[in-house]
Amino acid sequence: MGLVLGLVLGVGAGGARAEADSPAAFPLTPVERLSACAAVEDQDPAHAVALADSVLEESAQLSPLQRAEALGCRGWARATLAARDEARRDAHALRSLLAQLPPTADRVRLTRRSGGILHRSGDRVGAVELYAQALSDSEAQGLEAERIPLLVNLGVLHSEFEEHERARVNYEQALALMDRVGDHRHEAPVRFNLGLNLTGQARFAEAVPHLRRTLALVRDTGVGGPGQEAAVAMALANALQQTGDSGAAEALLAEVDALGLPQRDPALRLQRLSIDAARLESAGDVAGALALLDGVALHEVNEIQQWSLLSQRAALLERLGRFAEAAAVLRQINELRETYLRHRNHERLAALETHLRDREQRVELERLQVAADAQARQLAERMRLQWLTALGAGLLLLLGGAVLLWQRRVNRRLDRASRTDALTGVSNRRDMVEYLRELSSDGRSDAAVLLVDVDLFKRINDQHGHDVGDAVLVELARRLGECAGADGRVARWGGEEFLLVLPEAGVGGARELAERVRQRLGEPVPGPRGSVQTHVSIGFCNLPLPGGGGDAGWHGSLQLADAALYLAKHAGRDAWAGYWVAEPLLDWPPERLGRESRLARSLGLIQPLSSRPLREELAAVG
Repeated sequence: MGLVLGLVLGVGAGGARAEADSPAAFPLTPVERLSACAAVEDQDPAHAVALADSVLEESAQLSPLQRAEALGCRGWARATLAARDEARRDAHALRSLLAQLPPTADRVRLTRRSGGILHRSGDRVGAVELYAQALSDSEAQGLEAERIPLLVNLGVLHSEFEEHERARVNYEQALALMDRVGDHRHEAPVRFNLGLNLTGQARFAEAVPHLRRTLALVRDTGVGGPGQEAAVAMALANALQQTGDSGAAEALLAEVDALGLPQRDPALRLQRLSIDAARLESAGDVAGALALLDGVALHEVNEIQQWSLLSQRAALLERLGRFAEAAAVLRQINELRETYLRHRNHERLAALETHLRDREQRVELERLQVAADAQARQLAERMRLQWLTALGAGLLLLLGGAVLLWQRRVNRRLDRASRTDALTGVSNRRDMVEYLRELSSDGRSDAAVLLVDVDLFKRINDQHGHDVGDAVLVELARRLGECAGADGRVARWGGEEFLLVLPEAGVGGARELAERVRQRLGEPVPGPRGSVQTHVSIGFCNLPLPGGGGDAGWHGSLQLADAALYLAKHAGRDAWAGYWVAEPLLDWPPERLGRESRLARSLGLIQPLSSRPLREELAAVG
């Protein structure tokens, strides 16, 4: 499989190195040569380039798919060889060729591959655009498994932007999706990137099991070749060294040194020297650690590795008291950061992330619509049968009247059942949506809508059982009804998430209600085997947003409340956050404000209200 763990996920096929060493020894058919190219693109990229060239020389005999496969293999191999300009040309040629392919899984895979080549070659703007295209195509074709590598690539981009918590969420989503669809082909890169992410946050003990599993997978499958094995082994050795297991770390480093790869590969050499420098620094030899790092030339490594190397050098210079030199290195880091971020990749990446989340919401809404349609058909069928019964008894007037009364009572019960959540007894999503439409239509913006999500509810089910979990939801729904009062309305929005609407609340009323709900739902819930501690996170917004209104005016408010809930979750949970938009914003209709709340915040158009101070890096995800 053509992948680079710790950077970006490729799409080739794994396997042993092909035995051919010259074009004369290549397999006879283009298909065999393409298979050989995919097998060696990571282990022997120069050989892969030669194989791909030999295939492309026969372009007249190739199908568009075969030509695309050859361009993808050559571009990936050239990126591995740091031939960036040539790799980018192959990526753009591949992108142009994709229009000739039918909308299949192959086109999704090759679209993602062209994005991976650009990503590896430093063109992250182009990479994000191609990842977005691959995501759109995979959704249109119902290819759930294709979202796994896209989540990995999103996580890598977040890590490169130092958004480690969002990257961790992407990797954990990928692991969960692998379990759901039963596709574990990408487990190695997911776990390796997650391990690197945790290491970057100094959570070394948590990183160790993921890195151990990655090393076992790499050794079992040969994915990525010796270079990949060396990179994973050194990452694991670093984490083990930081947790105090120096014996195991030394054994791994000895295996890496025996391969001889760090001497030939600048990136692996930098990784090895960084580990040695950290060990010397811990032993008090700061000058020796600095001397090791001074032996690395910046032009030999990519910008992310340059950033890491310069940061480590600046810290060592400060420890030695060489503050002027440290300041110069920090200025160099800032110049790199400005260059790296000048294309505003954050906004592009945030838009792609929002698309992923919106897609999950669309799937849930479609599922609920199917259930509602089925319920409506059942109701219509019952009503038809009841009418036939009444006609059959038409000669018996008295009996017919009794049947009619019974029918009305049944219809009322069915109507109530269709609008009520079966477990908690509060309104269901269908009933609440009608109420939201009604409130939005009058054009006022003083109603408050609160999204309430039970924190770590899965842990309650796992520790106490699903029967206790159901009882907890019933009790929390009852408490929400108390908090809402006679004027408010509560609905179960889905799973462990509730929606509370209070008309004529105003911003002060919304804040008071959010705090009252947080405190009341944070009280322990009595259970048959002891009390169960619960906490909730809350996001709120006014309804409708100024400039909205109409039947669909509630959509923007729900999206903005969901963004506020995301802030509360990442502020540590057991908290609330909200937005209250008083006036219409120029060029920002409600649907855009809800969809691009983070960009609106960065421009100073809106500011969150919260129950606790938001950390800067978490505030940036709203």
